Amino acid sequence: MTRSRVRAAVALGTMLAAVGCSDGDATATDAGAVADAGAVADNGPAADSGALSSDITIRFAAKVRDLPFRCGATFEGVGTSGGQWRPTDFRFYVHDLRVVTAAGEVPVTLRQDGRWQYESVALLDFEDRSGQCANGTTDTNAQVVGTLPAGTAGPITALRFRLGVPFALNHANSATAPSPLNLSTLWWNWQGGYKFARIDGQVTNAMNPMATDWYIHVGSTGCDGTAMGGVTRCAEPNRVEVELAGFDPARNTVVADLGRLLADSDVRVTTGAPGCMSGLSDPECPPVLRGFGITVAGTAGAQNFFRFE
Repeated sequence: MTRSRVRAAVALGTMLAAVGCSDGDATATDAGAVADAGAVADNGPAADSGALSSDITIRFAAKVRDLPFRCGATFEGVGTSGGQWRPTDFRFYVHDLRVVTAAGEVPVTLRQDGRWQYESVALLDFEDRSGQCANGTTDTNAQVVGTLPAGTAGPITALRFRLGVPFALNHANSATAPSPLNLSTLWWNWQGGYKFARIDGQVTNAMNPMATDWYIHVGSTGCDGTAMGGVTRCAEPNRVEVELAGFDPARNTVVADLGRLLADSDVRVTTGAPGCMSGLSDPECPPVLRGFGITVAGTAGAQNFFRFE
């Protein structure tokens, strides 16, 4: 019986349970990807039900609609007002990766590389500290590498993961945390925890020719405890379950699409903090948070940030 191999070369397990909390997470499905379900099986002929390779790599890419993200570039037509976006950062954490086969959901155990992956968490980093990108590092990472349980049978028909850092690791001190949880630029404080996603830019348009900062910082809010710890729950955990139906790691790449995320945002304006800092009272936040798939004021989000190609 032949072996099917799942391969991929560049970009996002066991599930971590929230510790001592009622920190429930939202769920969102990328319905736009369901139409791609015809491209499911490239893991060998249909008659081949043998075990997959235990090694698996999930590739990721950052884009603004169809254009690859790049520090130093200017992206036109962003948001409802058609602003020009000059990126200054593009990083996010994912955890709890799983694939789906005919036998059901299968966890991906991350390779502990001492740099980009720790326990069930991986950091995807697309900025290279060039151009206007001054917050991060010169190194980038566009993949998650792991293993499947021995004997996992193919083909793979979907990918599932969560955006963010699990509760058990979120409320700690980045100064003493292992990599990739040791980046102060991706950490708020003990109480709030990490910035699950940091996507920053400067915006210009005809109504506002001066460059204006517009930040997207997504993390947990409304957490109890103090700035020095003791957190047991967060009112808005802001972790989202993402499902990409039809995803095949041997053929497909997960795309984080800023253009789709900001499709309903008017980036000409900002009230208070520049852009969205996860505050529910911030008028710029609802369309951004819903684009991540987060429920806001009782209205469920429709995840449009992640797709695949």
